[in-house]
Amino acid sequence: MTDAAAHDPVEPLFAHNAQLWLRVWITTQFAVLIVATYVVMDRAGGVVSLVASPSGSRLLALVPALVLYHVVGYTRYDWILQRTWAVLTFVPLCWVLVVVASGIHSAYGLLALGAILQGFIFLPFAWAAVILALVVAFLTFVSARQSLRLGRGTLLGQVGGILATGIMIGTVLLYIHRTNREAALRASLLRQLDEAQRDLAERARDAGVLEERQRLSRDIHDTLAQAFASVIKHLEAVELALGPGGDPAASADHAASLRAVLPHLQYAQSVSRSSLGEIRRVVLALRPTELTDAPLTAALGRIVAQWSEANTVEATFSAEPLPALQPDAEVIFLRATQESLSNVARHANASHVSITLASVDGLVLLTVEDNGRGFAHSETLGHEKLGLSGMRERVRRFGGHLLIDSTIGEGTSLTIAMPLSAIAASPPVSGRDG
Repeated sequence: MTDAAAHDPVEPLFAHNAQLWLRVWITTQFAVLIVATYVVMDRAGGVVSLVASPSGSRLLALVPALVLYHVVGYTRYDWILQRTWAVLTFVPLCWVLVVVASGIHSAYGLLALGAILQGFIFLPFAWAAVILALVVAFLTFVSARQSLRLGRGTLLGQVGGILATGIMIGTVLLYIHRTNREAALRASLLRQLDEAQRDLAERARDAGVLEERQRLSRDIHDTLAQAFASVIKHLEAVELALGPGGDPAASADHAASLRAVLPHLQYAQSVSRSSLGEIRRVVLALRPTELTDAPLTAALGRIVAQWSEANTVEATFSAEPLPALQPDAEVIFLRATQESLSNVARHANASHVSITLASVDGLVLLTVEDNGRGFAHSETLGHEKLGLSGMRERVRRFGGHLLIDSTIGEGTSLTIAMPLSAIAASPPVSGRDG
């Protein structure tokens, strides 16, 4: 399934290493402020003369404003970047301050270089590139007008220098932009791979635990439980043979011996029944916790309701009355529901999910349908790697099938069909062992 994260992000050039470039930006701007202010004071003849000059009062207001502006940009970068209106207000304000400062003294014109860098820190690359082109064009135009009075050689030299500088800056930033995009894409792919590996490891661990629990449950039921049941039947037969219904012509000594054996047989029966009950409790404890205190339909209804609340997606569950099913079959339906809902939450982007459990023509059908994005048939193999292959294998053990039908833009339907004759619970054997 196509992941939206694979698309190139529209974000500032230095967004993936923002703190470094913010430090570069604010350091260079403060250095320019200090140097330019020193130059202005030196030419004015000192601080007193500067304050007394006409531009002194404007500088006293402008320099603190520039300092505050850059401090806000450095400390509130993330907040500004998350709000388009803040970005579109903050970036132009920098140019307003630079133009005003340059009007007071040309030394502050060097702040324009930092303003260009700031554009690539706060704006998408295309926007910042357009601004850089406009700045270069404006400087070229102004320089050309001024140089026309001084002769052709001066004109070509100044205009050529501005264009060469602009092209050089643009080329360097374009290279950084492409390198940054490739690094971001690699980081995204590595993150997705890491998540997929963790997900696969978790699923493999859960599948292994479940398989081991089911194996232990089957082994205990098929060996120890059956053995104890057989022992109980034989002990009951011996008890009947030695009981009061025996031959009345037997000698008194023989009857006394038989009566002496009966307590031992009865004790053996009692221990066997107790052990059989304990084995059955162990088998039940090995089942999923969702099925230990509720029947299958109630457990599925609770899982669907909890998933719907956790994922804020409308989900409905309906079930027809079914005969008792084997514990392993109930586990398959339970895990299939959980796996399907997990896939819907992670991939489908659906607004509604419907889960039904029904018996049709000798088959027990579990159907999970969503109205999400769907996927192409060629993508099915990718889904098989994320848990459905294990589900398919478990279903095949009972002669069942797993069917997936999906259409892009229309949703996905997953159906598990297992023959009722293969998964119906065996009727309890009559007898005193219960």
